[in-house]
Amino acid sequence: MRLNKMLIMGIVSLSVIGTANAAVYGTLKSDVEARVLQDITVLGAEEISEEILEDTLISLERGELVRIIAKQDEEYIIAADENIQKVINIEDIDLVGKLAYTTMTDTKLREQASPEADIIGFFDKGQLVLVLERQDDFYKIKVNDQEGYIYKSQLEEEGLEVLPYSKTEYVAQKAALQVKGQDTYIGEEVVAYAKRFLGGRYVYGGNSLTGGVDCSGFTQQIMKHFGVSITRSSRTQYASNGYRVSENDLLPGDLVFYGSNGRTIDHVAIYAGNGQIIHASDARTGIKMSALRYGKPLIGIKRVLS
Repeated sequence: MRLNKMLIMGIVSLSVIGTANAAVYGTLKSDVEARVLQDITVLGAEEISEEILEDTLISLERGELVRIIAKQDEEYIIAADENIQKVINIEDIDLVGKLAYTTMTDTKLREQASPEADIIGFFDKGQLVLVLERQDDFYKIKVNDQEGYIYKSQLEEEGLEVLPYSKTEYVAQKAALQVKGQDTYIGEEVVAYAKRFLGGRYVYGGNSLTGGVDCSGFTQQIMKHFGVSITRSSRTQYASNGYRVSENDLLPGDLVFYGSNGRTIDHVAIYAGNGQIIHASDARTGIKMSALRYGKPLIGIKRVLS
C-alpha cells in the first residue's frame, strides 16, 4: 500500500514515467487469482485469446496497486514484468486514476468543474497529474495533496475514457451558449487570461504583455496564447481576421473596434462580457477595463475564435 499512497498523494517521477502516461491505475478489492498471459506484443482480442496459458494462475493481494494497460469485454489486462500480463475481472478492481500530461502553458486548476469556479492554481505545459474522474467537460485531478478540475482541452485525453464520467446541468447550459459554432467558454478563457495583465503598461508598438503593449499588440498576444494568429494593427485585424458579428451577437473573446471619427479604425479591445471590454487603453491608464461604449465610437466587431 505504500506505493499506492505515493501515487495518490504525489506524482512521483519514477523510472516508468515514459510508460506511465499510457496506463490507468487501480487497486484490488480482494485477494484474487489472475490468469497470466505471456509474450504479448499487441493487446488485441485475437492475440489475447491465443496467448492465454489456461492453467497458469497467480495470486494477488487485496489493496495491491495494479497498472491497467488494456480492457477487453469484462476484463482488464494488467502489467507485471516486461513480457508478462495478467487478466483480471473488472469487478475485482477499483479504479484509482490515470496519469496524464497537461497540454497548455498556464493550465488552470479550478476549485469546481465549472468555468465560473475559482482558479486555485496554474500548471506548466507537460505537468504530470493523476486524473481521477471526468465531470462534464472537466477532469478531476490530483497532484501531491491538491485536488481540482482541469478543462478537457488542457489535458492529454487518450485513455481517459475508462475513468468514471458524470454530467451535470453545466453541459446543458454550455450547449445553450453555443452560437455560430463558437463555444463561449473558449472566449471566457481568453478573457480570464487577459485579465491577468490588468494594470500593465501601454507602450506604443509594444508586443510584451508584461513589458508593455499597445491596443493591437495586446489583442494579438492574447490570441496568440490560445493558438489564434491575427495581424498586428487594429485596422488590419478588422479588415483581415475573423468574421463580422452584430452587437446583439457579441460574445466574450470577440474583438471590438473603435475609431475617433467613427469611420477609421484606430483602437481595438476584447469584449469581456457584461457590457465590459478589456484593452490597452493609453499611456496614462495602461491595460484596463472599460464600458463597451466608453466614449470612442464603436465601428465594428469581429469574431476570431471558432
